[in-house]
Parts: sequence; C-alpha cells; structure tokens
Amino acid sequence: MKKKFYAKALSTIVAAACSINALAVTNLVGSDVGAATIGIYEFEDGVLSNPEKIHEGTDHKGKPIDVNASGGKYVFLEKANETATVEVTVEETGMYDLTISAYAPYGTKIQNLIINGVTQGQVSFEENTTDFVDVSAGKYKLNKGTNTVTIESSWGWVFIDCLKVSNAEFPSLATPKTLIDSKATDETKRLMSYLNDVYGNNILSGQQEIYRYGHGGNFEQEFDWLLEKTGKLPAVRGFDFLNCANILYGDEDGTVDRMINWANNKGGIVTASWHITVPKNFENYTRGAYVQYSDATYVPKETDFDPSQILIEGTKERTFYLDSLEALANQLKRLDDANVPLIFRPLHEAEGSGGETGSWFWWGKAGSAVYKELWKLTYDVLTNEYDLHNLIWEWNSYTYATSRDWYPGDEYVDIIGYDKYNCTDWSTGSPVLKHNDSAISGTFYNLVDMYNSKKLVAMAENDSFSTVENLTSEKAAWLYFCTWYDGDRDDINFLSNETFNRLEDTIEMYQSDYCITLDEIPENLYSTYSLEGFGETPVLPTEPTEPSTEPTEVTEPTEETTEATEVTEPTETTEETTEATDPTEPTEATDPTEATEETSIEFGTPSKMGDVNLNGGVELADVICLSRYVASPVLYPLENSTAMANADVYHDKIINANDVSKLTEYNLRSIPAEDLEK
Repeated sequence: MKKKFYAKALSTIVAAACSINALAVTNLVGSDVGAATIGIYEFEDGVLSNPEKIHEGTDHKGKPIDVNASGGKYVFLEKANETATVEVTVEETGMYDLTISAYAPYGTKIQNLIINGVTQGQVSFEENTTDFVDVSAGKYKLNKGTNTVTIESSWGWVFIDCLKVSNAEFPSLATPKTLIDSKATDETKRLMSYLNDVYGNNILSGQQEIYRYGHGGNFEQEFDWLLEKTGKLPAVRGFDFLNCANILYGDEDGTVDRMINWANNKGGIVTASWHITVPKNFENYTRGAYVQYSDATYVPKETDFDPSQILIEGTKERTFYLDSLEALANQLKRLDDANVPLIFRPLHEAEGSGGETGSWFWWGKAGSAVYKELWKLTYDVLTNEYDLHNLIWEWNSYTYATSRDWYPGDEYVDIIGYDKYNCTDWSTGSPVLKHNDSAISGTFYNLVDMYNSKKLVAMAENDSFSTVENLTSEKAAWLYFCTWYDGDRDDINFLSNETFNRLEDTIEMYQSDYCITLDEIPENLYSTYSLEGFGETPVLPTEPTEPSTEPTEVTEPTEETTEATEVTEPTETTEETTEATDPTEPTEATDPTEATEETSIEFGTPSKMGDVNLNGGVELADVICLSRYVASPVLYPLENSTAMANADVYHDKIINANDVSKLTEYNLRSIPAEDLEK
C-alpha cells in the first residue's frame, strides 16, 4: 500500500468520508468467510510436558466429576510452564479463529498461547464449575501445512479438552468519527478525524522519549538514532507528565515545550501518560510538603495511600488528588492555549496482571469499581472544571475475562490502548529475553470485539513493534505503535537492542509504504484536515442503497465543513458535476448513495485490471479511487470506459463493493495478481 499517497493526499479525497472509510476499512480485513469448524484437535493426543496429566471422568486428585469432553479425555495444566501441544494442518496460509474447550472450576485462570514456537499472548479462561465450554483464543495466522499450537500454563489450574480451528471472521473496523467531549476543539476534532482515516489502512510510527535525567538529559537520543538509521522520524512522540505535573518533587523539565514544538513546528502527533506518584508514607504527609523522589512511588505495596478515599469529600487523599489534577491542568492548559491536541493516557495499565488484585499501580489498588470512578472524576475535573477540550482520552485494556470490569464506559473513552511487552520468555521459570515480532493479531481482534468495534485500538506502548509483513499478513490493524525508550542496560533498550527490534526490521518499517512517519503526516493537519463525516455514524455500503430523499444532509456546507471544502473539493470538475452538487438545488442525481447498478455505464477494453486511475500500476490509490466512485459515481466518475473496465475486477459488469473488496485484498497480497484477471 502506498502510504505516501494516502498520507499526503487523503485530505483531498474524503468528500464522502463516512461511507468510503467504512467500506475501505472493512475490506482491509477481508470479507467474512464463515465460522464453520475445519478441524478439532484433542490435547490428550498431542505432546504433553507431563503425560500423567491426562484425565477421564476425574479431577486432578482422581475424584469423579461429571463433565462432557470430546473423546472423553482431557488434560490438566497445574503448575507453571506445563505445556500441551497439538499439530494443526491447514490447506492454505491465512488467518484462523482458534477456540479452546476448557473447564475452569478453580477460578479464572490465564495461560499462554504459543504458535509455531512464538508466544502470541495470553488466553483468559473464565471460571466455570459446570462443564467444558468454548473459549475464544483469538485470530492468528497459520501457515500452509503443519503448525504447532501450544497452551502453556501461566496461572495453571485449568482443564483443557481440545482446540477447534475455523476460518477467521473479521469484525468491522468502521469506528464512528466522534469524540466523547462534545466541546472538543477544532484541532482535536481534526486529529481524531485523521486517526480514524488512518485506522485500518496504515500504522502510525511512534516513539516514547525518556524521562528527565535519562541519557544525561538528552531527550533526543532515540529520535536521533532513528533519524540516523532510517532517515525518518516517528509520526507520534510519547511524553509523560511524571515530573512537570508532580506536586511532591516535580519541577519544570520542558515537557510541554517539547510537545508544542513537536506539534506546531514539526507537524507531529503527541501522546502522554501520567505516572503520578504518591508519598510512600501518606499517613504522615502534610499538604504541600516536599517529598523526595525516593520517598514517593506509584507501586501499590510501597504506599499506604488508599485510592478509595479519593472518592469521599473532605478526605486527605481527595485533596491530594485534586491538587495533583490542578498541577496537571496547568500544563494541559499551556497545550490548549497553543492549539495542540493531545492523546492523553492517564491512570494506565490499571488491571495489571488481571482480576481485582493484580494492579501494578496505586490507582488500581482498590479494584475496578473504585478505579472506574477515579477515571470519571479525572475526566470530569479536567473537562468541566478546568475547561480543557483538547484531549483525546485513551484507556489501557487487557484481554482478560475480567478486563471489561475496569472499563469506564464508552462515554469516557476515545481510544483503547494496549501495552505490548512479550519479548520476555518465562517458560523456564525465570525471565529470558527472546525476540518476538508477532503482530499479536489475536489480541488486536479480541480488543476490537470486546469494545464492539466502537473505539480505535492502538499499541500504546511496546517492546517490539512487529514487522510490516506480520502486521499486514495477520491483518493486525493497530492504529499506532509507540516503542518505549532505551534504558541504561540492554534488557530495557527497547529501541536499539536487536533482541526487541532488529535493525533491518526497524529500517523496513520506517521506510515502508504501510508505516506513516513524521514527514508523511498531512500538512496543516490541525487547521485544514477535513471534518467531513465527523459525528456521523458510519454505514457500510455493502449493498447498493436506495436513493436518499434528503441529499442536503451530505452536500450542504456546514460551519465545520466550509473550511474543509477547499481541501476536499475535486480539482477537476465538469460543469455538470458542479451543478449537481449545488446544495441550493438538490436533485436525485446528487445523491452519493445512489445504487451504481442503476447507473448507465460503459465498459471498454481493459488495459490493466485494477488500474482504476490509469497510472499504469495497481496500488492503494486505485482502491481509494474505486471506493469514491462506488460511494458516489456522480461526484467521482471514473475517467473513461477503460478505467471502468479496469475497475471491474469482480468480472460481473457491475461496479460495486465486491470490486473494492477484491482490489483491497490484492493490495494486501491476500490474493495473487492473476486473480484480478479472472
């Protein structure tokens, strides 16, 4: 796919953005192929690290239990690092849904999933005390021929019966172009509109900067390294308010100045987390007192700070948190004054290792119910009390059975973030670094499903960022990645240590057509990027629709879209087209949803199947050109009868979503070039 065309020219081709984006994004992940099971593999017949753990009608102690397992037998994974492996044979390389039949009478347990020797992520087996049930493990790429699928016990204490394999069904990625803050600034809306258009088509590159005092005070080390090795800089730069918005020991470290410079002078995108610390000895803390860094923490077990008290008026904890929000708001206000929108990720990774007691940070210490109220309080104070409307709210999720318990709700979250650190192998019982460039597609689609395709899904932090090949072949459509900074030793040098990201992979990623870098972000993103379709619910035009009786809803200029008209207006329009799109004289012909089958079209002799724009190649530009035509043949006619013939890749003398879908699959290399000819 040609990101250079997409990134630089997208703002000029979104006159029908809502319907086009919905169509293009859906087709990126392919069309549904049905969920029929194509194979069932019994774990008891596979390779077990402990063959004695096979049971039939009994639990792990030999006590009879009344369960129904396929084949009658099943495997008990008890201790950490026990494994059960089956060989799975498929006829074609592709994406497959994996389902595990399991019985978890001892509580919700999380285990590792390994495919062809590569750890893909974890599977959460929710507690059930009745019988074996099917648990989705996610969508994963399997190679033609034989593959190995391994369940490795992490928490253990679960019975597994069999693995079921079926062709993958993909959910829609057509998320609404909207923000939870109805008063969001114009710049924030434009950024969200751009993120929505990128989602499912490209991935934005990202890099986290180090904290103050790291690298001897050189905040640019990672960025200089990337520029030297790849010739590129990331589109997204990650920051943290740890120091500049800290009432205990913080001071001015230039964070906001660097944010403003990245957005306004370099044209980049900024995101930030907030590692807010509390006194270790909060009982003896006096409001306003200076607390040294060594006496502050965000680790739950290191402090007596009780986050549940924040929710109670008049408490010492609430006063501390509101004071902290004031310090943060002062920094965010500087961004707002500079017209800089921020992807804001506060109170992150709350659930930690899963459940109600696994949090790694104090803000998750009191469990999910308290945490959700804390998130809502944070949103309400910053948005309503401090009148900050330049924030896109990103919330960290996991894919455990309990993860949605921590979700503040659709009305409080704009983006779902996932923090990927899977290059640490625990199979020996001790941490060992091991290169892992899986696209973790199963995790991505589990998150999409978990939040009903309503939110963009991003890789908010990562050790390795995968590879272009893995991301595209596994259809893992992460919005962006943001590699964590290099530390002071190899095991935490996430960018430059090749155990995490191999140099050749980094170069390929940053120079690829799939990955958007800083120089490829649309010019004047925050002032001129189109808001067409913002706030509308996307409708998938998979079937030709009836002509609308209210065409002015699409074509009538509004306060938001008037400025964008200069960007989105076609550069070459005929007199007929101009008359048809005049909002003062709506006619049936101006309806962009009019069925293309009913349009009189002429097919010539094809010059090159798929070359819709007649430039001699078949690329993403052709997909976009074809999508525009399908959305509105009147507004976006094809050049001539040859272009019409080239567009008919479905070979049915009808130009519709079927042709867009097939052409998109070709661009993703899901089908060979010869398939366009037949």
